[in-house]
Amino acid sequence: VIPIHGSLVKRSLGMEAASGLTSYGEIAAMLDAALADPHVSGILLDIDSPGGEASGSFELARRVREVAAMKPVWAVANDAAYSAAYAIAASAQRLFVTETGGVGSIGVIALHVDQSVKDAKDGYRFTAITAGAHKNDYSPHEPLSDTAKTELQGEVDRLYAIFTDHVADMRGLDLEAVLATEAGLYFGANAVSQGLADGIQTLEATLSEFHSFLNAKNNARNPSPSQVRGVIRAEAAPSKKEMTMNEEEKVIEPTDTISTDEAAVLVAE
Repeated sequence: VIPIHGSLVKRSLGMEAASGLTSYGEIAAMLDAALADPHVSGILLDIDSPGGEASGSFELARRVREVAAMKPVWAVANDAAYSAAYAIAASAQRLFVTETGGVGSIGVIALHVDQSVKDAKDGYRFTAITAGAHKNDYSPHEPLSDTAKTELQGEVDRLYAIFTDHVADMRGLDLEAVLATEAGLYFGANAVSQGLADGIQTLEATLSEFHSFLNAKNNARNPSPSQVRGVIRAEAAPSKKEMTMNEEEKVIEPTDTISTDEAAVLVAE
């Protein structure tokens, strides 16, 4: 089980990581560790995120589908999989949403802050000395020019096309149906009726169904009465290494580097 929680960024460093940001690099590392671990027969994405940066999101989403070609990958919007988080969730082979959860926000936004009026009130006037006609296009110290706005809109439209094409391809939907969502949010049964999710289910219920699915698949491939079956739970790297153990559960929390042998919780039957 790979957690995808909080706002998503291409990279998280220092206090950013401690403040709830999750990087696409961390998620990719956990995917690769699960793929390389022979004890892992399937991967479940536990998603609770409002989305995040466009940069790096589609590369990770495609990586999810590549991994799914080698090991089954399911996902749960528990409770939120919006924007960039939905791009990742849509790449799973099956996607569930909790009863109170939501998916969608298939859109792109860019913001420019014009603080020139505030600068004037504070007694500041900025003079930019530049080389290159567009070097100062998005400065917060002056209004956005029509040319800069047109350029930025073009980039937003380009990313939007990538996003909508990706969702249509991953979810098997008509592109027009994806465009018709207009970046709206869809909750519970409405998400399922729009084809953005496959069913309403809790994380625990999905984990149980996925476990049964993997057991049946493994038994069909290599039937054995003594076969060991379990669930591997990957965790984001904490600041220190801790270990707890009881009769039913072995918990290993990794250090800053997640390897194949770390980042796991094994629940044996």
